[in-house]
Amino acid sequence: MTIINDFTIKKDAFFVADSHFKENDEKLLEYFDNFPSGRQIILMGDIFHFLIGSIHTSYIINEALIRKLAGLTRSNEIIILEGNHDFGLDSIMWEKYSDYNTKNLKIYTYCMQPIIIRDDSDNICILSHGDLWINKNYDSYRKFITKPYILSAFWLLDKLSYGIIYRALATRINQKLIAEFSFFRTDFLHFMSERIAKYKSHVIQKLIDNGFATDNTKFCIIEGHYHLGKHVKKENIFYNALQSCYFHKDYLSFKKGDLFIEVTYGTKKSISNKNILQ
Repeated sequence: MTIINDFTIKKDAFFVADSHFKENDEKLLEYFDNFPSGRQIILMGDIFHFLIGSIHTSYIINEALIRKLAGLTRSNEIIILEGNHDFGLDSIMWEKYSDYNTKNLKIYTYCMQPIIIRDDSDNICILSHGDLWINKNYDSYRKFITKPYILSAFWLLDKLSYGIIYRALATRINQKLIAEFSFFRTDFLHFMSERIAKYKSHVIQKLIDNGFATDNTKFCIIEGHYHLGKHVKKENIFYNALQSCYFHKDYLSFKKGDLFIEVTYGTKKSISNKNILQ
């Protein structure tokens, strides 16, 4: 958990989750071309389908979108939360790039999540990619896979294999089904109630106990990972599981604690008065 004090979620921030970029995905690159300048963009993980920052071959395959994001930092504030499909992006940006605005780029690893940040209405927002508290084995795996010595081992294997191992893994991962939550389950409310309970136990109660919040504070939980596109409000807690950008090329705009479809990809029609959380 990381408490953010040096910036807030702006009133017109864009949220993007789970776009799962693959090599030569021109439609997704065009999607990122259409963001208005000056807007805060919050990338909620799995923006890339298979990115390991320490692996040079991974960088080459994902370079088109990496350059796109670097370019956006010249006109937009970019906040990136690592997902389970993309991690180590910080090592790419800090070590390989100089052509980006360092003041406009913030990257939060799995171990730093969730991040706690206030919005323009002083509500407490809790953001994460979403793959937190799945089970003990998964949680241990996620922490292990991003340890520096493991990433160094990945780098060495990639170098010794001339990228063959990474490309073979990428081929297998690319063949796996990417689906929306409804493909596997239909118990949306039960699932969202379970997620709220985990956030209350692991985050909200700790914030209250430490005096950072009170029982009356309004909390806004936003996470990706599940390709759900659903929300629920329970007392003073609003929970939203973001839709997957892989399926829905919309621009989700954050205004006064609500998310709106502001612009639909490929059109100029504004539908910003349509609150998707109602």
